[in-house]
Amino acid sequence: MKKRKLGLSTRTFIILISLSAVFLLATVLLQTVFFSSFYARTKKNEIDRAVTSVLTGISSSDNDLQALCDDASRYYNVCILITDSSMNAIAYAEGAVDCELPRMSVNALRTLYESAQKNGGSYSRETNAELPLPPERGTPRPGKDFFQETQRISLIKVNIVSFDSGDTRVIFVNSLITPVKNMTDSLRFQLVVLSVVMIVLSVVMSLIYSRQLSKPIIEMNNEADKLARGDFDVHFEQSSGSRELDELGEKLNHAASELSKVDSLRTELIANVSHDLRTPLTLITGYSEMMRDLPGENTPENLNVIIDESKRLSQIVNDVLDISMYQSNPEKLNLERFNLTEEILSINDRLSAFTAANGYTINFRYDDEVFVTAERGAISRVIYNLVSNAINYTSEDDKTIELIQSTSGGSVKIDVVDHGKGISQEDLPHVFDRYYRSSEAHTRTVLGSGLGLSIIKSILNAHGAKFGVISSPGKGSDFWFSLDIA
Repeated sequence: MKKRKLGLSTRTFIILISLSAVFLLATVLLQTVFFSSFYARTKKNEIDRAVTSVLTGISSSDNDLQALCDDASRYYNVCILITDSSMNAIAYAEGAVDCELPRMSVNALRTLYESAQKNGGSYSRETNAELPLPPERGTPRPGKDFFQETQRISLIKVNIVSFDSGDTRVIFVNSLITPVKNMTDSLRFQLVVLSVVMIVLSVVMSLIYSRQLSKPIIEMNNEADKLARGDFDVHFEQSSGSRELDELGEKLNHAASELSKVDSLRTELIANVSHDLRTPLTLITGYSEMMRDLPGENTPENLNVIIDESKRLSQIVNDVLDISMYQSNPEKLNLERFNLTEEILSINDRLSAFTAANGYTINFRYDDEVFVTAERGAISRVIYNLVSNAINYTSEDDKTIELIQSTSGGSVKIDVVDHGKGISQEDLPHVFDRYYRSSEAHTRTVLGSGLGLSIIKSILNAHGAKFGVISSPGKGSDFWFSLDIA
């Protein structure tokens, strides 16, 4: 049983919800599990910076110490006490609530001082201090029991500074490094509210965004399904707001337009080939029945008509097969080095003998003989088809065909110029792609399948050659191609 795949909208919704869930989980961990450690680390860093600030600015003048204490205490949110060696207070600033220093006895301060002396002038201590804490929300507030006792971690740092005058100053810096309970409870409450709001917003926004993102893709998929069924009258929207989707819609519209053109050309090609196949088949059938039913009609002339139309029929079939061969197997060319100028001269001689009786003249002009590496028969066929095409479409007033060979750099260019009606600008880009013979009236001096230009395109593409046409109505046409000189 084939596993059912999720739609783009559902997949996008799941991804967005998953990202929101990860974000909320990370927030919960930070605000609950890791908050205390982060808070403690931050407070320790503040105490260290406060100690550094006081040590940097301290001097033997006691007049400056109070201002120094006030600034550092207020900025770093700590309590600072500066005493002499006898524990007489010189300066004190209380920049944080619930400090332990004001509640410590002189003996406790002296003990810390002695510990710092033994430790080389600095000492730090973390203790579980019994400090007042505001009661929980909703708890009665009866007088002196307004505060209740709880254990929290208090950090005290002690530093001794000795001056050249013999004076000694002892610096005590103190602050709580454990968040108060009300703060953590408040953060948890805010986190719950935030989580609920974020979940609702995430679901709503994920639904909206997933639908907006998937809607143009679903519409494109529906249009592409029509295109796959052969309906070329489709339109891919380019107003999704996304650059990539708009570019995709533009490319798909172009592809649909090109497929529509190809389908029209295929239909036209089949119709025209069928028409040309029907003509010789009708003649062959008609003359054969006439020779069968009418005595005395079995003449060489009638037999020649049947033979000529059979050859024409065979030529049409071979031309169609040749187009398919050159398009599907360009690597199977039988390349050889040959004299292109001599080959053109030979073709010119054969065609001139055939067309001279009808008043056509083929003028071949060249400067030097040129050798190329290509498939001799294929290139000869290109030249023959171009000259035949020029004869078919040249003017009755000027039956001269110009066949010109010129060299430039490392390539040789062949131009076949007629003086016929020319080609309209709208038809010009499609001359080599269309069954072009049916679009203009032409003479029947040279009987062809009407696929000559398509065969030329296939052969030259297989050789990697450049080719084109220069034409305008009333001024004739110049069909050309170029090859590398061997």
